[in-house]
Amino acid sequence: MKAKKNLNLTNPGWRACVVALALSMAAAGQARAEQFTATLVNPEGQPSTLPVVIHIDRYSTAAEEQKLAGILAKKGPDGLRDALWDLEKGYIRIGSSLGYPIAVVLEKPTATGRVITMMMDRPISFREFATSARSLDYPFSYIELKVGKDGKGEGQMFAAANISMTAGTIDVENYSALPLKLLAVRAR
Repeated sequence: MKAKKNLNLTNPGWRACVVALALSMAAAGQARAEQFTATLVNPEGQPSTLPVVIHIDRYSTAAEEQKLAGILAKKGPDGLRDALWDLEKGYIRIGSSLGYPIAVVLEKPTATGRVITMMMDRPISFREFATSARSLDYPFSYIELKVGKDGKGEGQMFAAANISMTAGTIDVENYSALPLKLLAVRAR
């Protein structure tokens, strides 16, 4: 026989607990889901295009941003990469691939809309690992979207990036000569 526990939802203590939980989630202000579509264009060599879906479950908090900057300053890119494994703010799906988790999503308002920056540890292929490719020194992906108040915009993606800190400033270096372009960005 299974044990059952009945919750008295009319109990004022229970209601206060639920209200406090809801207020704390709302106060964080970070739990607003958003989705963007775009076309990914590789401007190098033979240009190619792929559809992209970026789904954001919630935005990173200022405290999370400060914590990650501290990890980068103290432990370097390897420490930051390890810390990103525990975070998931949404996902990116390129073409018909499975979605890959986005670890950090920051939003900054501008006069014409906003800039959304995203960062994640990137998938490393077996070939890269087996050949000790130079690209292993670029273990992150970095995305920047510039979205207008109408929900339309453009962006760029560093598919393989190195992230470092110099004199308190975070530097992002792209492995390729040119970043990938995100065109026809649309909020859904």
